[in-house]
Amino acid sequence: MDITVAYFHPLFHPEVVKRDFEQIRALGAGSIVYALHEQEEPRWPRDLERGFLLAQQAGLKVHISMGRFGNLFAGPSLMPSWYTFHHPQSQVKDRHGRSHDMTCFNHEDFRTWLFKEVEYCLSTYPVHGILIDQPRIPDITCFCPVCRALCPDIADLQHFRRRSMVEFFNELFACVKRVNRHIKTSIVLLPQDLVLLEELVSIAHLDTIGCDLFWQVLGEDVAMVEQWGRRVVEAVCQSGKRSQLWLQNFNLDEQGEQLLESSFTGILRAEPDEIACYYFWRNNANPEWVWRQTQTLLRRIPRRQLHWQSALSRIPTEETVRKPHH
Repeated sequence: MDITVAYFHPLFHPEVVKRDFEQIRALGAGSIVYALHEQEEPRWPRDLERGFLLAQQAGLKVHISMGRFGNLFAGPSLMPSWYTFHHPQSQVKDRHGRSHDMTCFNHEDFRTWLFKEVEYCLSTYPVHGILIDQPRIPDITCFCPVCRALCPDIADLQHFRRRSMVEFFNELFACVKRVNRHIKTSIVLLPQDLVLLEELVSIAHLDTIGCDLFWQVLGEDVAMVEQWGRRVVEAVCQSGKRSQLWLQNFNLDEQGEQLLESSFTGILRAEPDEIACYYFWRNNANPEWVWRQTQTLLRRIPRRQLHWQSALSRIPTEETVRKPHH
């Protein structure tokens, strides 16, 4: 069982980052997830490159999460999408013509821009994977001109929207694999969106499907963790893909902290390919205790060899030339 840790912290202090990565690696983790928002890469490219190289030196593979691109995915910083703000014509429109705060993924200009951003990041930085976190499921049927043109049958628009989302992810991950076929692709769902499992496992270029088992945030009993987890694992293993289950080790009050071990045990019983959690994350009643307990729990997982072969030090090319930015 592999271990991934989300590192949603600044990369500006190399000595702190190096210490954190060494601590994460000592737990047996093989990868980190780093959230990248639209506005960050153009401003802090040297910090990103230095930080990702520090992860690599510690023996950690870097997976980037596309935070709030088009307001379509989750991200730790509650900043609006630069693209959506500057391209209001791309926004989802409901049947009454009201605009909603996310870009419609059927807009070709948005796809072209997003795919170029993804290609640039994967070609410039030592990145081993890309993760789409909590995609916004089409709970609003879009009546924008693009969707109306692509699907003139109004009665079918809702189903068309869902089919379009799967096709959008298929194109996105095909774009990733064109950069380098070894780069891993992942989608992480919320439990209420597990109805999409059957459709997502059909995406050829999607490697891993995960679930955020955030029982306390969703106001559910901790026993639901194992139930949700088994649903993911069973659906994914039949497709030949990998499963990834996320432990909630943030936003816990004192009662929730006491159920952290129960939550972790539920994940283990589901037997995923990978378990994931957060490094020292937000809003716990006793932050130090939660992180120490997280460390204790993760050490129960049988540890593999702590050194992976990194002769090809930069993914996806051996010689990376920084290209002009967009």
